[in-house]
Amino acid sequence: MVFPIRALLAPAALASVLLVGSPDAEAASLGLHRIRVTPEAAYGAVGGQAKPVRLTLDPRLQREAERLLARSGAPEAAIVASDVRTGRILVWASRGDRDFVAEPYAPSASLFKIVTAAALLDGGHANEGTEACWSGGEHDITAADLDRRGGSACTPFGEALGKSINMVFARMAKRHLDPDDLRRMASALGFAGDVPIDVPAQTGRVDIPADPFGMARAAAGFWNGKLSPLGALFAMQTIANGGERVRLVLKDPGVPVARVVERRALDPRVARTLNRMLQVTTKRGTCVKAFRHADGTRALPGMAVAAKTGTLVGKKPARMFSWFASFAPADKPEIAVAVMLANDITWRTKANVVGRDLLEAYFAGSRDERRAR
Repeated sequence: MVFPIRALLAPAALASVLLVGSPDAEAASLGLHRIRVTPEAAYGAVGGQAKPVRLTLDPRLQREAERLLARSGAPEAAIVASDVRTGRILVWASRGDRDFVAEPYAPSASLFKIVTAAALLDGGHANEGTEACWSGGEHDITAADLDRRGGSACTPFGEALGKSINMVFARMAKRHLDPDDLRRMASALGFAGDVPIDVPAQTGRVDIPADPFGMARAAAGFWNGKLSPLGALFAMQTIANGGERVRLVLKDPGVPVARVVERRALDPRVARTLNRMLQVTTKRGTCVKAFRHADGTRALPGMAVAAKTGTLVGKKPARMFSWFASFAPADKPEIAVAVMLANDITWRTKANVVGRDLLEAYFAGSRDERRAR
């Protein structure tokens, strides 16, 4: 089943608390970079203010995120995590010369397939059982591959997102969508436009060419703009919340963070379908190897994890951009995590391994806290 909700994707009416910077700027964003962590709390100066304020971060998880980024060896990198239910930011960590969490520094790569999948489902153009056939497109998309009838390989659409099959998304977008469909959904999910949060952040940028071939390549994740880790986190949190855009909170209000729903981005049934499609990533898709340790044991055994990966090489100096965006447990989400690594062409690890390790640290801590009580 597919569920059109175009009427729900109008721009938000409520006033934004964000100070929005230019997404084209390579200068530092107005987020925060230097964070002081104590055993009880974390503090940082936000929005260019000199005086640090208490943050909502989990000190134990923040220290672990900083350790994982240092171990990754990536010249630029970021991790951000939230409590799905309330929007409380649990981790905000960067590696490099500025705050990369709130800056759209990296191309969205195959994470953009989430937008395309959502637009296809929302428009009634596909469901999990829709058969998609293709040839080529593993590393690039050519006009010949795009226009070829049928294909040498076929899969249900429900498998294509987790396996990140470029040609499925390029072909289906060319056949069923127009650039405005993709732009509208990108804005709803936080890939472009505002992300509701109580600190300054830049907007992501989505570039969808008007010509059918260019649009098809963009729909599959080939050089279609830039995304911040914060934007990737918000997209996953929105899907985890059944399509509701829950406001993010980084400045500690002094009381438990209250859940504030800004508006609805997705029909709940579309969000549930995306949830199931994203679980394929860790079960039999692009993250199968990353979710097994070197000794053969499975990470987070018995727990379904919804995730999407992305990889793209480019920029000057040359970078291998690696993405991992996720939430878990998929059946009752607690935490959303987004990781971006801008590696050298020779690299030590990828974002999916870093994200897996942070998820394991979170759930190990949750078990310890329950035992302590």
